[in-house]
Amino acid sequence: MSFWEDWSKDLAIIGITGIVVVTSILVPKFLREKGIISQLFARKIIHSFSGLAVFITPYLDHPIVAGFLALVMTVVTRTSGKKSHIKVQRDLYNAINEDEEEEVGYLQGPFAYCLAITILVFIFIPMADKYYYPIAAILIMMFADTFASIIGRKYGKHHINIPWVGSKRTLEGSLAFIAMAIVCSLFTFFFFGQILPGNSMILSTSQALLLTLILSIGSALLELISPSKYDDLIVPLGSTLFISIIAFFLHIW
Repeated sequence: MSFWEDWSKDLAIIGITGIVVVTSILVPKFLREKGIISQLFARKIIHSFSGLAVFITPYLDHPIVAGFLALVMTVVTRTSGKKSHIKVQRDLYNAINEDEEEEVGYLQGPFAYCLAITILVFIFIPMADKYYYPIAAILIMMFADTFASIIGRKYGKHHINIPWVGSKRTLEGSLAFIAMAIVCSLFTFFFFGQILPGNSMILSTSQALLLTLILSIGSALLELISPSKYDDLIVPLGSTLFISIIAFFLHIW
């Protein structure tokens, strides 16, 4: 088999994904600068589409190419700051940075998130049929964390005080996190484990449900005790490690 025959499908998928990722950065940045969308919404859009590098891995014959895409995103977010030499990166920072990032001078949250994706993509290359574990963890970080923050701020009345966390956590927010984590996990394990598995190992319905329950509770507890500055890194990596160990002992590996 020639190089082109071996790599053409993967390169095509990565090329399309790269275009989508770049578009997902430039469009929200433009809309934010024009005042059409809020800074928070622009950040969440970019946050969501950056995860595409891990979501396509079950369909690649050479997942390493997704690792390099994630690595590019990691470099972009780390070097995007108010003192960046490239105007697009300065504009990106100004469009989506949060108040806490003014101190460090770069997109600390998105960088940690992209770094977690990069690490997970490369670690799972020898276990390419198990990519639904990091995918579930990344989806939880993307949506459950955001949902918990919204619910906690609006309806949170029962505060959970953990000294080293650095931000207020509430019982209502944690319950919202678990609820959304269940949705994200169910989708991941059924979609990548049954519906459209690609190169993934097939999961039974009982396995998918059991993994969903364990991961949802485990990731919620991990998010609860993670310092807010580092939860974008700790939660995906920690949740993936946790569910991988459990899956190994349950013989779902």
